[in-house]
Amino acid sequence: MAGHSAKTLFDKNIESAEHCLTLYDGVSKLNPKGIDLDWILRAAIVFVVSAVDTYFHDKIKYRVGKYSLQNLPPTLAKFEIAISNIASWEKAERKGNVLRNWVTEYLATKPLQSPEKIADALKLAAIESLWATIEPDNESRKKLLDRFNALIQRRNQIAHEGDREQSR
Repeated sequence: MAGHSAKTLFDKNIESAEHCLTLYDGVSKLNPKGIDLDWILRAAIVFVVSAVDTYFHDKIKYRVGKYSLQNLPPTLAKFEIAISNIASWEKAERKGNVLRNWVTEYLATKPLQSPEKIADALKLAAIESLWATIEPDNESRKKLLDRFNALIQRRNQIAHEGDREQSR
């Protein structure tokens, strides 16, 4: 998607969530009988979590491409690659692109939704102590992260369990 940044993609996903809420409000006023509209609200939750996930993936991807071997953040310096990838590094004129591609490939299968996963992944881009920076007060930060984790758990119930109670 040319022309987009981590922020603009975040905004597009949040806008989709807002559209779901507007749709829900409008259809609810029609008072349709026998139609469950909660799926619209569930979709809004999925869009919000997708916005967060997309934002952090893109933020990390573009930041890691700006480093050279001389100024790698400690976590990125320890990043593991296959020996067969060394040739692509040696051939590359723009080494940052190679770093970006390796990290992008690595993160492609890793959801950045939980606070812990987000904080760990951001260390690749030299961003430390994200949550303490956002909320310095320990008690307030715990409440914030508990609410965030509840949102992620709710999204996972919707996306992975079909929002149905599992029989276990």
